[in-house]
Amino acid sequence: MKKMFLAATLLVALTSAAFADGKKSNEKMLNDLKTALKTVDQSAWVTTDAYQKASFTLNGKEAHAFLTPDGSLVGFAVAIEKSALPEGAMKNLAKKYDGWQIINPIMFITEDGNIVYYVQANKGGKSLALHVSDKGKISIYNRIPS
Repeated sequence: MKKMFLAATLLVALTSAAFADGKKSNEKMLNDLKTALKTVDQSAWVTTDAYQKASFTLNGKEAHAFLTPDGSLVGFAVAIEKSALPEGAMKNLAKKYDGWQIINPIMFITEDGNIVYYVQANKGGKSLALHVSDKGKISIYNRIPS
């Protein structure tokens, strides 16, 4: 399920127009991730027809790099705590998705340093990938098949 969620975020990242403030810190994080990616062992890579994915740890956080089949960087998915979501996100999630289990919050950093946030919501056999805007607004990105 987690792999499907990360793949869904990859597809969003390719088409999303959401951007975050703090461009300098975003660029530093992007550079840190690119540096860490250079040290990833070949055994940490998974290749599909749609993308290449490398899994690694950066500063104790689970991270994944996504590349196109030709090797161009799409971006990085970094596991975060719910408290690291944009302001108002948890309040909006609690209001709109009362009774849902909110898991797998991630920050997706695009190849040009823009940040997009996602969480997964589960309830009664249903699972959704939710986009979290930089203002904390919640929208459904995709329904995740069970």
